[in-house]
Amino acid sequence: MKQRIVLLAALALATVASAAGYYLPGTYPQEFFIGQQLQAEVNSLTSAETELPFNYYSLPFCSPIEGTKKSLNTINPGTILMGSRIQNSPYNFTMLVEERGKLVCQPDGYYPSLTTEDVTNLDEKIDQKYRVRLILDNLPVTTYDLEENPESVRPGYEVGYEKDGKRYVNNHLMFKILVHQTNGQYTKARENMAEIEAAAIVEGGARRMLKQLKGKSSDETLDDIDADDEFSDLGVLDDSNSMYMVVGFEVMACSIKRKAGARVEPLSCVGNDDRPPEPQEVTKDSRIVYTFDVYWEESDISWASRWDAYLNMPGGRVHWFSILNSLMVVLVMSSIVAMIMMRTIRRDLQRYESLLGDAGNDTEESGWKMVSGDVFRPPKNAVLLCVQIGSGVQIITSAFATLFFAALGFLSPASRGALLTALLVMYLLLAVAAGFSSVWLWGIIHRSYEGWYAVAWRVACYFPGISLLLLSVLNVLIHHTGSSGAIPLGAFFSLVSLWFLISIPLCFSGGMIAAKQPIITYPTRTNQIPRHVPPPHWASHPYVLFAAAGLLPFGTIFVELYFAMTSIWQGYFYYIFGFCFVVGALTVIITIEVAIVTTYVQLCAEDYQWWWRSFLRGGSLALYMALYAVGFLFNTLHLLSGFLSVLLYLSYMVLILWAVYLAMGTVGFASSFLFTYKIFASVKAD
Repeated sequence: MKQRIVLLAALALATVASAAGYYLPGTYPQEFFIGQQLQAEVNSLTSAETELPFNYYSLPFCSPIEGTKKSLNTINPGTILMGSRIQNSPYNFTMLVEERGKLVCQPDGYYPSLTTEDVTNLDEKIDQKYRVRLILDNLPVTTYDLEENPESVRPGYEVGYEKDGKRYVNNHLMFKILVHQTNGQYTKARENMAEIEAAAIVEGGARRMLKQLKGKSSDETLDDIDADDEFSDLGVLDDSNSMYMVVGFEVMACSIKRKAGARVEPLSCVGNDDRPPEPQEVTKDSRIVYTFDVYWEESDISWASRWDAYLNMPGGRVHWFSILNSLMVVLVMSSIVAMIMMRTIRRDLQRYESLLGDAGNDTEESGWKMVSGDVFRPPKNAVLLCVQIGSGVQIITSAFATLFFAALGFLSPASRGALLTALLVMYLLLAVAAGFSSVWLWGIIHRSYEGWYAVAWRVACYFPGISLLLLSVLNVLIHHTGSSGAIPLGAFFSLVSLWFLISIPLCFSGGMIAAKQPIITYPTRTNQIPRHVPPPHWASHPYVLFAAAGLLPFGTIFVELYFAMTSIWQGYFYYIFGFCFVVGALTVIITIEVAIVTTYVQLCAEDYQWWWRSFLRGGSLALYMALYAVGFLFNTLHLLSGFLSVLLYLSYMVLILWAVYLAMGTVGFASSFLFTYKIFASVKAD
């Protein structure tokens, strides 16, 4: 009886151990025996002409005989926000078993007669160039030859095509699956790890249970049970058994008209004698026969490099030239800043000292030193400035933290939605930085922390609140179209809950910490009467400085901006996060240097109103990016169809540009504040 209890406990704990050994396909090498079953999955249909994803089964496609099921392993905030809905599919394969003319629709072998609604739906998706995205072992299907090392790979294949005013559906697929032979080392390692974990859990659990039993001691009872005998049949591989890993998933899609219910002839997409088969037209009451062929090919591509072809980006040398160009700009600007700091300011200080020493000299001094009594005068709309600075700190720190981890390889595109999820998590957690920086700046400007909670509340609601409001409006419009890009109501309320339960409390926590910090002392005393600002020279005019401040940073990101926007809006993968991180860091450095130079020019013109203008000059990069986004819409996305599609593009770009404006404006303001504080502190010291 006691041994039965021990065995039951062992079985239960072994089940727990096997659950603990669960892995996400694609993130850990998955090996298959010859003859083992593989099932492909389907992702949402996408199109670069609408930017509206749709559920795969919203079209008249065949469902699996066991019914459709969501892939729970791939559900995360990132995939939900992107509209990815991954489900099982009727496409089943057998490892290294070639099949031709296999029917997709079971058990009838064809899709029921198309209704008028089905025809209209298919026609629209074909005209809008929608693509079907299948997934096998976490690899997306593609029409490109992966072994030819293509310059870039676009996942999926088109739903159909239009010819002479008629639409034809791609109802026949020729799959070529690339596999790489292994000796099962990954499966062995996983099974050995599961055995070790199971044995440890069983031993600990059994000992705890046996302490409550009378009779033999726990040690004596365990000695009667041979653990090796109990776990010797867990499926350890023999060294002679070969296994295979999926390293490529290619497809050739075509349209072949077949008679419903008739025997399937082994027709190919290329046809015989260079004559393609008759295509399947999309018409009312037609019964579409969906079929597929499967071919297997051994490849030298290893599992570790199977994503390389998908992640290739064109213009590799262009990225390096862009970085070298940015480095040259950084060096030139650094030389200018060094000259200002080491020569010009020192010379100005020496002249200022000589004038102070010559009491009888009536020469009137001009320049940045003459605004020492007004340079730290509080700006107008100080609360709004503090709120925008706090929002900018939160955005830039979360963006760089996410890019840093992505550059190290932690956020691979193989983990769908990981990048967006990580960005969301970082943004929520770094709300503490937003609260701290905004309240700290409020204390400096206001010379006290009175009313800091109002500042913290505003910064907690400013960017997230407006963004959620815009997303709410867009979500209603998207939901009206039936697109899977609409955020489900439960997920939307979850986002709002995260904002209220995590972001806002952390923002107030940061503000509370800042309110306990001492307020820094200005190096100069502010006059009671504001100084008159003389009319500026054209070279130091605020508009000229604003326009000039964004040119160099925009030139730095111009190349990477093209590749990033092409990937986002045209469905390509983007994985050059290392380049992106370096270019982002160089952009920040150039923005700092430009902010110092332009602030120095403004102060030399005896204009002490630098608070807001330094922020605006730093954020001027967003203006040039906005002009580029408009040009990208008319040149690259000129096929974008429908008012809602254009509205989505413009709305999302407005959010991105607003985030860039706040982030880079914060960089410009922070560098200008530090520069101004240092140079006037040097005047006081002298």
